[in-house]
Amino acid sequence: MLFLISVILAVCIAIFLRVPLKKCPLAFYLTAVIISAAVSIADFSSAPNFVNDYIIALFSRGTLATGLWAVVMWTGALPNGSKPMKVLMPIRGELSIFAALLTLGHNIGFGKIYFVRMFTASDSMSSQQLAAGIISLIMLMIMLPLTVMSFPKIRKKFKPKTWKNIQRSAYAFYALIYIHVMILNVPFAIVGRRGYLLNVAVYSVVFIGYAACRIRKQIILKNKPQNKTVLNFCSAAASVVICAVLVTVAVPKTSSAKPNSISTSTESSSVETLHNPASGSTMQTSGSASQTNSSSSVSSAPSLVESSLQSVGSESVAESLPTAESAQSKPQIESSSVSSQISSSKVPDLLPEPEYIYNNGVYTASAFGYDGDIIVSVTIENDKIISITADSEESDLWYFDSAADVVISRIISAQNTEVDAVSGATFSSRGIMSAVADALASAKRK
Repeated sequence: MLFLISVILAVCIAIFLRVPLKKCPLAFYLTAVIISAAVSIADFSSAPNFVNDYIIALFSRGTLATGLWAVVMWTGALPNGSKPMKVLMPIRGELSIFAALLTLGHNIGFGKIYFVRMFTASDSMSSQQLAAGIISLIMLMIMLPLTVMSFPKIRKKFKPKTWKNIQRSAYAFYALIYIHVMILNVPFAIVGRRGYLLNVAVYSVVFIGYAACRIRKQIILKNKPQNKTVLNFCSAAASVVICAVLVTVAVPKTSSAKPNSISTSTESSSVETLHNPASGSTMQTSGSASQTNSSSSVSSAPSLVESSLQSVGSESVAESLPTAESAQSKPQIESSSVSSQISSSKVPDLLPEPEYIYNNGVYTASAFGYDGDIIVSVTIENDKIISITADSEESDLWYFDSAADVVISRIISAQNTEVDAVSGATFSSRGIMSAVADALASAKRK
């Protein structure tokens, strides 16, 4: 979905901002540098979900840059003399530099973690991450020289034919973009991660469609066929078949287990009092109360009830009321004797019903983690967190997997969302805490 939005934005930039881009390209380049520096250095984890998901992610995940690259490459695949080509070709160089500078922000932000791990702790990376990292390095080695050569002053130092031959290596760059994206998206699509199958479909249509149109154009320029109908049909059919095969491969496999989900529950006998969590989280709550019976056994004396009993008197109810054993030994008791026994005992007045802070049920909320949303479902019963289920939409589950079990256990044990984060997975830890805090806020009685 994000890439589809990025392609639309990239087309709008190329069409509606083509005049200022051509006249004042340095302003666009400087803007790209500032944005890249911000997304690779600043911490946006406390920003609202919408801002992180649909604004920051455009740059931090490199999707807008990829959308701009799509416009650049499709410009070369358009028929010579066509109106779209006449509009886009004059700004193709400036657009590619702008895209490259935005790409650097994505590479720096992810590279400071993954590139470092590649050379210092490659065994901690999955084969998927390692392959994506290697491809990223190759892409950078192709992109940087081509970007430098795209500046007009540098371009003039080359012979036109030499410059054009070097620029043809951009085809390899475009192919590697697609391979890189597929390595990261297909495995998640197969296990049913939300939105990844759509990503596979959209990227395939854009890149496979480009390849077919580029090959078609090359055949036309070389052979100059009189009738292009057969060629057009073959190009379109090949694109559809290849895209269909790739999407079919990425279709989620049926599984009873929810992917990338971690669930932790605890017996209430070992659960502490539910403290009132901080309610100042900026994340939006998406939960709704639904009454449910927890699989965990629940203590019959929640903390708030205990405090009520203590406030009535120092003598316990157990001492005041007859035990079950004494009741069985004296099955027949006159009502008058019962009345006298109750009146003579030091039983306090009728105990008030406990006033719970939270409604019972399962509440769901989400918060931004490392680079994507973390969704939690919190089961509450009699002001106690009984269990927490967490699911991550982050691109790298290494951080989520490192944090989830530990943070969830700490929250349940402390009955508080303010717990210690897991070292090395701070953003994911904070995302889990914030999401649980939001779920609790939605469960609060009005």
